[in-house]
Amino acid sequence: MTYQTILVHLNDSRRAEAVLEPATQLATRFNSHLIGLHVYAAVPAPPIPMTSAALGSIVAAERKNSQAIADTFQRLTRNKQFVAEWQLQKVPHVDLARVVMERGRAADLIVAAQTDPDWDLSPLMDFPERLAL
Repeated sequence: MTYQTILVHLNDSRRAEAVLEPATQLATRFNSHLIGLHVYAAVPAPPIPMTSAALGSIVAAERKNSQAIADTFQRLTRNKQFVAEWQLQKVPHVDLARVVMERGRAADLIVAAQTDPDWDLSPLMDFPERLAL
């Protein structure tokens, strides 16, 4: 069996390299189109008063995480023989799994990290059980 298109879900800069390693190995082996996807939720307007500095720090932290993931993807796919494509998507809701599954419909394989019980954002950002069909 060959994999023409591989989607790798990247949600955490600390684990991006570990998730990308097997994905790039498979893409190399099968000369696949490798898509790196980072999906994150837009910061909603809070129902309580919050300073713009607090909201700004949340947005800055997500921007920093997204850039770190993109940099890792670029570094690990640079000069490879397969096609590598980076996708970043901000969504107005928190059902990130739905977006990854929609994008994954066109892929032969989705590579994702397992749930990290020590990460506070894991309940929102990790959903391997929903991706396994």
